[in-house]
Amino acid sequence: MKVKLIEMNPLGHNRKVVLEKLPAVLGRSSSSQVLVEDQWVSRRHCQLDEVGGLLVVRDLGSRHGTYVNGMRVAEARLLPDDKLTVGLTSFVASYRGGFRAARPAGCLATDR
Repeated sequence: MKVKLIEMNPLGHNRKVVLEKLPAVLGRSSSSQVLVEDQWVSRRHCQLDEVGGLLVVRDLGSRHGTYVNGMRVAEARLLPDDKLTVGLTSFVASYRGGFRAARPAGCLATDR
């Protein structure tokens, strides 16, 4: 799965990060696959991974939390065009998923 994260910077400098390989960690650490230079972001803040053709974000015990569309989450699906916020930094996810389910973004129930 190829994922593009588009940083939503209020100053208009919208950085685009392309992830060719998952899982990927977002954080302040130089070892993170997505370096986020924001003092409110933990060194290893959250991780993105693919589950069933969808992007899933999992908080890695960050101090200030991980948010999807304004809701704090421990783990959640990140659908195309959803907003991911870590610290004061927000990204919009862009990718082609396996399917779009009608479940809320925070729900990780599996189909049986």
